[in-house]
Amino acid sequence: MKKLLSVVLALTLVLSLTACGGNKGEKITLYEDTWEGENVKLAVDFYYPEGADITLEGDEEYPNWIDMKYESKNIAICPTIFEDTTFDANKEYAKENEETYEEFKLNGYDCYAYEDFGGYWIYVHLEEVSETTDRYLVINTETIDYSKDGTPEDKAQYEDEDIKKIVDSFEYRGVVEYPEEEEKTEK
Repeated sequence: MKKLLSVVLALTLVLSLTACGGNKGEKITLYEDTWEGENVKLAVDFYYPEGADITLEGDEEYPNWIDMKYESKNIAICPTIFEDTTFDANKEYAKENEETYEEFKLNGYDCYAYEDFGGYWIYVHLEEVSETTDRYLVINTETIDYSKDGTPEDKAQYEDEDIKKIVDSFEYRGVVEYPEEEEKTEK
């Protein structure tokens, strides 16, 4: 009887984990050029709830960014992935000039953030390529229509439960072979 109960409990656990894993929502993939070659790119996935009133705006020529406009909240989430030399320089600038500067972890990655221009800017350090070059993600939230009253500003945008879930959903896949048959930014 104990063995049967153990098998039933194990099966229940496996099925519940499978159900949770398959219910992430709609996926968006950002790709960025890397020094490692022409057929590979950096890849970051974001997820947003199916059925949410989110519109996507991007540019196929620059697949390293997308604007996710959450219309009912009047907030846009704008992630961009980079491989360049500016991560540390911007960090120093933010430390010196932004009163709201803070450091924390996001999905296990070191990051810093600050409020600027009515939005909230999060810089996520994904990995170091060399002493001067980093791979990182910038996620900012901003108001879509400034004429609407009641839209949260600055860090309050990120602290909105639905917005935070989308921002926190990112998965960094690292360097991947570029899927030429897909659109540059999946929708």
